[in-house]
Amino acid sequence: MVRYRLNTPDVVHETVDGEALIIHTPSGVYFSLLGTGEHLWNALLAGHSASEIAAAYTDGTDVTTTGVLTAVEDFVENLVTEELLVPSDQQVESGKLPSAPQPFSIPTVQKFTDMQELLLVDPVHEVDPQAGWPQRPSSD
Repeated sequence: MVRYRLNTPDVVHETVDGEALIIHTPSGVYFSLLGTGEHLWNALLAGHSASEIAAAYTDGTDVTTTGVLTAVEDFVENLVTEELLVPSDQQVESGKLPSAPQPFSIPTVQKFTDMQELLLVDPVHEVDPQAGWPQRPSSD
């Protein structure tokens, strides 16, 4: 059973009003996960596997685990491909999976590059009192 963790220190994230906002700092690309995607993201970060998450969506319903599991695995594969998550041997933080919103919908990863240049200028916002912010890295 594969579990995942945040690809630190390259990825920062925050969940605001049911939306997971994720920044891959080396590339300056940011991502948005809504609805089921936000729930899956938080469950994965809590150490739950794709099969555990799929089971939470299908327990007590007429939905088959196979279709949900395939969608969750595809979602996880996308997050790993984008270098947001990496495999981990961590254990589940809490034994119980957060309650799954019903009904299950296919999770999507929205990818944005429109602020890439700005995010690459100085992703940690280190401010030089003389130069201010933003500062472009010097090309060596």
